[in-house]
Amino acid sequence: MKQEQKQALGVRLRAARIAAEQSQGHVAEALGVTRQSVSAWETGASGPSAMQLGQLSALYCVCAHTLLFGEPYQALDVSALMRARAAQ
Repeated sequence: MKQEQKQALGVRLRAARIAAEQSQGHVAEALGVTRQSVSAWETGASGPSAMQLGQLSALYCVCAHTLLFGEPYQALDVSALMRARAAQ
């Protein structure tokens, strides 16, 4: 993950934590990590593992896709793609 992506993820993690009214200490305790780890994720110094991202998503009641990309997940409409391809 590029540094700017880590920083953007960190901003979203911090915003989600604040919206969920959680302290860094509470998040750290819930995930079994240090408060410094949570802080590092939020500053973009490091990033959570995939498992930790799932745990954060559940803790904050936010879709992991939203945390990663800043927008809700939208399923791909495969049937529309198939119809468009068939029409060619």
